[in-house]
Amino acid sequence: MNGSECKGFGNLFVKKHIISLLIVIIITQFRKCLSQTSFPYTIASDCSGDQYYNLAQLQCLSCETVASDSIPTTDRLSCKCKPTYKQAEYTDTIKTLTCQACADGQMTTADGFNCIGCSPEPTNMEECIPCDGHQILVEYDENGNLLLQQECVNCEGTSQPNGETTADCSRCDPFVIYATGSCQCDPADSTYSAGGMCFKSTTDLITASKYPIQSLGDRGPIDSNFIDYNYAGAVEVCENYGNLTACQLWGNICVMQMYDLESGVNAPCSRFVSRTSQIRENVNGATEWKLNMPWLYYENSGQVEDLLTSTVIDVVLSANPDDDDNKLDVLAARYTPTGTFGGLEPTTNGLIQLCQDTPQRMDAAFDYGQNYKSSCTIQSKDFWDEFETEFFDLYLRYTDTKGDRVLFPIPLLVTNYNENSQDIQNDWQLTRRFFLVDNVAGKELSDKPATVVRYAQSIVLKIVLQNEDGEAKEGKIYPPLLIVTYAELDRENYYENNNNPVEVSFEVVYELDQGGSQGSMTLAAIILSVPALLYAALKTTAWRRRAGRLTVDVPAFLKFFAFASGLLSDMLFVIVYGAAFYLLLFYKRQSTVKILLPTPDQEALFSIFIGGAFFLKLMDLIHLVIAQCTIDIFFIDWERPRGQTTQPATGTEGKPTSNPVSIWRTYFVANEWNEIQTSRRSSPLFQICCVLFFLKVVGLENLCTYDIYSSTTPDTTEYISEDSKVLRFAMATTLYLVIGSFQWIFFTFIYERFIENNLQNFVDLCSMANVSIFVLANRKYGYYIHGRSVHGFADTDMKNMRDQLKREEDNLCGQRGLLPNSEEQTFEMQLPDKMREQYDRILLPLANAQGRIESRGRPGAGGDSERLTGAYVAMNKFLSAFIDHGLRDIDYQVKDKLLMERILDMEFSDSADQGFLYNDDGHSFDRVIFAGNELTLVLFEVLLFCFVDLIFKDFVLAAIVTFLFMRFIKSIRDSFGRNNLAKKTLVDERFLI
Repeated sequence: MNGSECKGFGNLFVKKHIISLLIVIIITQFRKCLSQTSFPYTIASDCSGDQYYNLAQLQCLSCETVASDSIPTTDRLSCKCKPTYKQAEYTDTIKTLTCQACADGQMTTADGFNCIGCSPEPTNMEECIPCDGHQILVEYDENGNLLLQQECVNCEGTSQPNGETTADCSRCDPFVIYATGSCQCDPADSTYSAGGMCFKSTTDLITASKYPIQSLGDRGPIDSNFIDYNYAGAVEVCENYGNLTACQLWGNICVMQMYDLESGVNAPCSRFVSRTSQIRENVNGATEWKLNMPWLYYENSGQVEDLLTSTVIDVVLSANPDDDDNKLDVLAARYTPTGTFGGLEPTTNGLIQLCQDTPQRMDAAFDYGQNYKSSCTIQSKDFWDEFETEFFDLYLRYTDTKGDRVLFPIPLLVTNYNENSQDIQNDWQLTRRFFLVDNVAGKELSDKPATVVRYAQSIVLKIVLQNEDGEAKEGKIYPPLLIVTYAELDRENYYENNNNPVEVSFEVVYELDQGGSQGSMTLAAIILSVPALLYAALKTTAWRRRAGRLTVDVPAFLKFFAFASGLLSDMLFVIVYGAAFYLLLFYKRQSTVKILLPTPDQEALFSIFIGGAFFLKLMDLIHLVIAQCTIDIFFIDWERPRGQTTQPATGTEGKPTSNPVSIWRTYFVANEWNEIQTSRRSSPLFQICCVLFFLKVVGLENLCTYDIYSSTTPDTTEYISEDSKVLRFAMATTLYLVIGSFQWIFFTFIYERFIENNLQNFVDLCSMANVSIFVLANRKYGYYIHGRSVHGFADTDMKNMRDQLKREEDNLCGQRGLLPNSEEQTFEMQLPDKMREQYDRILLPLANAQGRIESRGRPGAGGDSERLTGAYVAMNKFLSAFIDHGLRDIDYQVKDKLLMERILDMEFSDSADQGFLYNDDGHSFDRVIFAGNELTLVLFEVLLFCFVDLIFKDFVLAAIVTFLFMRFIKSIRDSFGRNNLAKKTLVDERFLI
């Protein structure tokens, strides 16, 4: 490449980089422009003066930008010409708003496209003088031709200007015509005005002018402009003219007053009941539903319970979402406050719910068998500004056995009504009509916000399934009951000064009279507690025999309480888990509902049982830890001195002495015992992680809802009901027990058989170390591990140790068992009284010496060290002699336990003069360590896990608390167990690592 080529290449390289840099700058600036998309938030009400709201730009702009001499329209969404200007017609050249001035003395017509003269002449040039109230404005003739001047034409006879447009005459109100013969209600002409209507002076109108509403709190009566204005007219027109709308208005006024029957005979509700009692003709087969009148009250004659348990609804419903009859078809008759009928409509799309959600979720409220709850918080100011008052009557629509579609009126229970606060159903006053929000009745002045607003704080649609021997009857239901609790907000605290959130809720609750099942659980607890207490008494008796206590004293009562705690906890756990597992197994995916989950109120018994089982098991666990940390234990060293050593003293000839026996074998065995004290056949960490995996990752937690049909992977767009405490307990317990069982099976039949058996290895270690273990769980009862070496010694070098193992493999030596030609190395012990007395006698100086050492905080001071050593040697000789049958008055016999002794875990033989060593299964000593109490520990873990979840409904938190608490228990057991081991065996705690 020559120089010119290099120069050209260099220029090309520079140009490319410059172009790339420019492109980057342009893109960067373009992205900056794209990101600048924020603009001021403006709505039409923000516009002022000559501004209009531009729908395209969402901003307020001046009408002068649209056309000269234009002003905004009333809604400010467009512009129009000024009163003395007309809008020019569109032409090929005029395609936007253009204003042209009218001639002098003319004004713009109502449509804005023409100019017309005023009649009479206006006093100013802004607008014509308006027509009188009984006249209409005419600007065009009947053929549509523009008149020279506006004309005001009288509405003749019994007609008046239409309220919606002033260009038409319409017939006057018939009541005004009847009272006055015209369209004018003139009090001077001997007429009365009420509710916007005129009545003759001879009309017997209600004379009282004030019918206040009673505050739900302590505020006192509140005047209602709406009631005062409408009540008298509504009563007159309803009673004497049979006007249906007026009757509905009357009913609404009564509902606004909370069905109050104690405010006088002419008060809205009292007058309503009096009126309906005078009407004999009923409608729709209901004695309380009178002709032309709304149905407000049920007869309060002690028949509420009969009504709510009636079997008149003969429809068969299904919980299967694929079936056509899986929905409750609830309709609502809607009425405005003035009584205008708004239609009979389904309650779908949240019609009677204040909390709004997606239609799919809100409609789930009416899935048969589906417990539903929706709660939310609403800003208190919204009850004044965002909600309109509307009244509802609910009906259940279904197809009867004849194939006819029929309606069943759903009764209403207003808890704010006095009698309805009682628990006795027959004392309730059931009603029919309710509202969600009432911001009308609390208005003291028509042009001011309501002084108080009432709202439905809680709405519960309670549906009880027909009962047959504790199970639902063929998918049939009793009459539903709507339960409404109202609350009140006052303007001063919740509208003018604050905008606090208010919580509201809507629920659909299905219930089944499960008194039998609840009673069965209680009865089962009572019945099973008897054998549990008897067995606790039996165990206490066994303990007294093993402890050598002849009388029933305070320690015996404490032991009885400890044993009873564990057994009663197991009994309660079996009962509550059995009931919960039954519900988990049979509740889900039932097409015909036969059983229901307990409601939150009915779950109280389950909670009591679970809480009781947990605290009782906690007492049992504390007793277990205390018992294991206070055992008596001693390591018997069978090693004997081998050979002698001569060490000459100063100035004299040395005397031969026996070689000392090494203590390291005993330390090694003691350290291994310390390690296996807290070993278990299951891993709590693995257990908890697996439970969380199946609950959270696999999604089994999602099967714990009240939904009959649920999935491990629910659709988030659908309604998902809240979790059932019973199902959460059943699911968590089942997983815990199943995983725990698999762990136990794996450790017992696979790991310990083919990989490693820690307990058997420990027994083998004792044999190789030539050390036996003497454990006393009670004063006269304990366990013995025979570790005497078949080779006679164990304190040797590696070569001899390997030779010993080889001889055992080749069967060239005796067997390890206590008895000749026996492999039995572990036993249960029942000791004679003399044996224990001698044991305590040897330990007495040891206990005194240890007390002095602990008080001084350092070992070996004075002669205490020699006393400890002497006590150890004496105990080792004593126990060795006992095992070798070397004591004259203290002996034992080896035998098998009887079947009943094994079942009842107690000994029938009398050990007053002779002890007994019972052959066991090879690891009975594990009862004094965690490994032999796996069931107790697992049950406690389950109960702790479920108890925490019962309180917080959080499986992750329950897992964390359970893991940390079990680690704490293990640390306590390890610390106190190590201390007890060092104290009882004289092994320095510093060697227990």
